[in-house]
Amino acid sequence: MLYALPDHEVMQTLLPGIEARRLTVVEARQALVERPGLVPIAIRPGAGGSAGSLIYFADIGDTPFLEWKYIYTIERLAKEGRIDYAFATDFALLDEELPVADGLVPDGLLFHVSRCGSTLFCKALARVESNLIINQGGPLQAGFWATLTDGYRNPLEASVENLDRFRRIVLLMTRRRRDDYERCLIKFISWNTIYLEFIRAAFPDARALYLYREPGEVIAIVRQETTAALHARGTPLADVLTGLPAVQSRELGDVEFLAHCYARYFEQVLEHAEALALTPVNFRQTVRREHLPVLLERGLGWIPTAEELARMQAQFDLYSKDDSGRTRYAGEAEDLLEGLGEYGRKKVDELTAELTAALDRLPRNPFRQT
Repeated sequence: MLYALPDHEVMQTLLPGIEARRLTVVEARQALVERPGLVPIAIRPGAGGSAGSLIYFADIGDTPFLEWKYIYTIERLAKEGRIDYAFATDFALLDEELPVADGLVPDGLLFHVSRCGSTLFCKALARVESNLIINQGGPLQAGFWATLTDGYRNPLEASVENLDRFRRIVLLMTRRRRDDYERCLIKFISWNTIYLEFIRAAFPDARALYLYREPGEVIAIVRQETTAALHARGTPLADVLTGLPAVQSRELGDVEFLAHCYARYFEQVLEHAEALALTPVNFRQTVRREHLPVLLERGLGWIPTAEELARMQAQFDLYSKDDSGRTRYAGEAEDLLEGLGEYGRKKVDELTAELTAALDRLPRNPFRQT
């Protein structure tokens, strides 16, 4: 599946020759001024950090991001032959002030554990034309982080330079390509939770949500599909995700490896929820349409009109990962955990049960369990 692959590799397939169409930083800056539809679509990390890294750009005009992932909007436009201008330029573009000031500063930041209602939330928001939703934007899937950490071999440093680079790549993704855009939400890939402190330091005034779910259920679902975390096993990124040496995480089975990842995400949230003003919400609350107003106010500081709310709540009837909008949501199997086996269920509980319960009890949780 596209979302489990490095975005720059996907873009090389969707837009053949994009890397060969190289612009200097000066030329790229001029292109941004002349083309308001230009947005970054991926970052190709280079060996040795930022010096060898490239940013891929494409002109997508005023097309809204309605698909359940940023990359799928690019894929659709590419397959329809609607991307006629794309290029690569040096990562150094982010080292200076941007030549355009049309990016929306995010109103909300959405972190999550995966398979927890985050796609539903974003698809519901995207039903209102004034909302710009960046749903796991390609450059932030892996490329940006891999560049700043030299392939995850070094810690992510929250230096002034790096925070400025991050703000600039985000503001390029959130360019106000449509006049009706009023507010913006950035949804990160699940493992970006590890970089909570860095992201909040860049946008301290944005609202921030963390959507979570009982990890055993998450693991049961992703094992039937795929997840980027499993592709990291045996690489330096696995150390970051699990907190374990790669030599140790390499020996773990899928269930235990993912349980270590999710436990680490939860630990990050529990450690920083108060200081970083992070609002946690359990999947069982997220998927209830009557709770959507609470998530909108906490996530964006936004109280929609009755008509806007009704349009967004209509999404709850549909399967959010079908962008055609034709598949009704039928719920999930009640025996999800059976597929983990007795050992798997026990190991997941051992690593995550107390952490999940602690998230339920956090004072910042609007549906706090006492």
